[in-house]
Amino acid sequence: MAALRQRCSLWLLTILMFCLYWNPAGSVRTKTKIYIDLKTQSACFRTFNGTHQMGCASSQSGNVGIVYYIQKSEDFDWILNDGPHAPYIVVMDTKDFIGDNVRRLYKRSDRVTGIMVISLPPKNDNSSSWPQDGFSISDSCPNDQAGLYRDSKVYGGCKKTKWNLPGSGLIREDLGIPVFALSDESDVDKILKKCFFKFNERDNGSSRGYPLCAAELKIQMFGAVDTEVCLRRSNQAFSLLPGSIICDPMGDKNNHVTMMNTPQNETRANDSVIIVGARMDSTALFTLEYRSSDTCVSGFVTLLAAMEALWRVKNMIRNTAGAKDIMFAFFHGESYDYIGSSSMVYSMQQGTFPQDLNSDRDDLHLHNIDLQHIHQFVELNQVGYRDKGSLWMHTDPDNRRAKQAQIKNMIDGLKAATQGLNVSLQEADQTQPLPPASSQRFLMERADIPVVVVTDHQAEYTNKFYNSRLDLAEFINATDYPPGLTEAEKYDFVTTQAEMISELATALARYLYEASTGVAPDPNVKDTLTANTSTVTHMLYCFLVSPNCELLKEIVPHYNSESLETALLPYPFYVGIHGDQSQISALIYNLMARFTGELVDLDESHCKTDDHDKRYSYLYVQGNKVGSGKDRQGWCIKSLVQDSDAYSPAFQIDDYDWKSGKYSTWSESRWAKDSLKVRLFLVPSPHLQLLTLLSGLVVLLLSMIITYLIAKRSGEIFQQQQPSEQQPTSG
Repeated sequence: MAALRQRCSLWLLTILMFCLYWNPAGSVRTKTKIYIDLKTQSACFRTFNGTHQMGCASSQSGNVGIVYYIQKSEDFDWILNDGPHAPYIVVMDTKDFIGDNVRRLYKRSDRVTGIMVISLPPKNDNSSSWPQDGFSISDSCPNDQAGLYRDSKVYGGCKKTKWNLPGSGLIREDLGIPVFALSDESDVDKILKKCFFKFNERDNGSSRGYPLCAAELKIQMFGAVDTEVCLRRSNQAFSLLPGSIICDPMGDKNNHVTMMNTPQNETRANDSVIIVGARMDSTALFTLEYRSSDTCVSGFVTLLAAMEALWRVKNMIRNTAGAKDIMFAFFHGESYDYIGSSSMVYSMQQGTFPQDLNSDRDDLHLHNIDLQHIHQFVELNQVGYRDKGSLWMHTDPDNRRAKQAQIKNMIDGLKAATQGLNVSLQEADQTQPLPPASSQRFLMERADIPVVVVTDHQAEYTNKFYNSRLDLAEFINATDYPPGLTEAEKYDFVTTQAEMISELATALARYLYEASTGVAPDPNVKDTLTANTSTVTHMLYCFLVSPNCELLKEIVPHYNSESLETALLPYPFYVGIHGDQSQISALIYNLMARFTGELVDLDESHCKTDDHDKRYSYLYVQGNKVGSGKDRQGWCIKSLVQDSDAYSPAFQIDDYDWKSGKYSTWSESRWAKDSLKVRLFLVPSPHLQLLTLLSGLVVLLLSMIITYLIAKRSGEIFQQQQPSEQQPTSG
C-alpha cells in the first residue's frame, strides 16, 4: 500500500507541474513574443551537375548570426575582421550584391553564416539602386561548355567575344550558406528599423552592447555532392522507402507547331523545314525572383506575334506547290546547358520527333522531322534593347563558309523584310562566333544547317542583367505607362517595347512567308502579315506585370482560372524539375493553340484527340466573356500544336558518363515544405544567458528536492482511512 501511495504522489506531482508549465496557447504567445517571422520565401537553393554541387543551404536547425547591415565599404572589414559578435547574418542592398562581394562573405563562413539582400523595386527609377556594372549569375561565357565551341581553340571560352560582361558565375558556385532575397517592404522594415538600427548599429564606430538582434536563416537541403551521387542515393532510398527521393533532374516541356499537317504515310523531303525558335526560360539566384524581360520574354513574345500573323495566310502557304514547312519551336531549360534544344535534337536522332510513331502505327501521326529535313534555322534571342539603334544578325564562321550563298540569302531576306518598318537589322562581324543560342546544339550534330541568330547586341550583351532577378520590364520600356493609369488601362496601353516587338514580328512573318513559298508577299498579303500590336501589348502585360489578365483567362481551362486571379507576381521562368510542367510552358502552349488553331463546335466532354487522327491536339478553355458577368463562352481549340519533353538525354541514356559534358546534367535538390524560414530574435549578454542557465538549474534542483520530500512523506500527506472490521450478522 505504501508503494501505491508513493506512485500516486509522483503522478499527481507530475500532472501538477505539467499543467503549470505547459499551456499550448501560452506557449504560442510566448513564441510570438520571442521571434519575429519574416514573410520571405525567396531563397537561394542547391543544384547539381555531373561534377559539382552549387547553390545554398543551411544546417538542419538553421544558421544563426547577429544581423549587420552593410552601408559602406568599411562595413565589410568590420564583419570579416573586427566585429566582436561574430558570426554575422549580413544584410546587403541590391547595388552591393555582386559576385566579388558575395564571395568575400561566403568564403568566411566562420564569421558569416548567412546573407539577406534587399530586393525592393526602385522608386522614381533610381538607377543608383542597381549594380552600376550590371549583375548576372551566369558566366561571362554562358553555356560555353555545352555549346558548339566547347573544344574550339579559336572560339572556346569566349576568346573572341565576352558576351556577358557582368557575369558573376555564381550559378556554378557552392555558397554553402543560406541566402535570401527580401522583396517585401514589411520584411525590410523589420530587419532595418526594428532590428539593426535599434539594437545593432555601431555607435560612433564602437560596437553596441547587449541585447543584440539576431536572425535565423533556414533552408535545409536534402541532396549533396553531385547529380550522379544524388540520384544514386535517391534510387537506393526509394527502393527501401518509397518517397525518399532527395533530388530531381531539371526539365519541363518544349512547345512546337508546324504549318503543314503532313502525316507519316506521306513523304517529307530533306531540306524542307524552316525552324524558327526562341527560348522560354531564364534563371536567377532566388526562388520566385525570375524577371526575364530581355533574357527570354522579348524573344518568345516576338515569335508568338509572328506566328499569329503568319497563320492568317496559312492556306496560301499550304496551297503553294513546293512550299517549305515552317516549325515554330519554343525551348525550355536553355539556361542550364541547353536542356530543351539538346532534348529535341536527341529526339530527332531517335526518330521520335514530333511524335513517337512506334506506339500505334495504324493511326495518323505527324511525319517525323529529323536533322536532314531542316532547311534553315532562324533564332530570336534577346531582342528587347537596341545596340546602336539596330538589331543584329549573327552567324557561325564555319557554317557561313559551308553555306555561304544560303546564309547570304537569309540575311538579305531578313533585311528586305524590314522595308517600310521601324526596325533595323544589321549584320554582325562575320569573324565572331554565334552568341549563346539553342541553334548551337543543332549545329553540333549537323554542321551545315544554315543558321542566323537575331539579337539586340552587336558584340557583348546590351542586357546588363541577363539571367538575374533584375532583368526588369521597365529597363526595356515594356511598362512605360503614363502616371495614373488603372490596371485595366495599363493592360491596353501600347508601350514602346510593344511597338518595337510588333515591328520585328511583322518583319519576321513576312520573311518566313517568302522563305517558305519563294514568292515575295504582295501589298495585300503584306498588310495581312502585320503583327497585332494589341496582342503584343497584352502578352507583355501578362508575362511581365500580372498573369491576372483577360488574354490568359481566355486560354486556360476553368480549373486553372483561380491561379491567375490570385497571382501576385509574374509567373517564374525557371525550368523546374522534370515531370512538373511550369505555368510558362503551359501558357505558351495554349497561346500557340489559340493563334494557330481553329474553334470547333464541341463541348468539354467531347473536346479530345481523335481516336484515329493523332496529328491534332484538342484543348478546352474558358473562352471570352459572355455579357458583363463571370460567365464565359468556352472554346474547343483544334490545332497542330505539340509538346515534347525538355529532358536531357543524360537521364535517358543507360550508363551515361556523367563527367563527359556532352549533355546537361543539372538537377535540383529537394527540401522540406517548411524548411524556408527567416526569423528575428534578441540575444541577451553571455552573463545573462549564464544567469538564466543557473536559474534553471536551481529550479530543477529545488524541484527534485521537493519531489523527494513529498515521496518520502507521502504516507502522511496522502493518508487514507482504513475500513473498520464488521462482525457478520445473522439474518
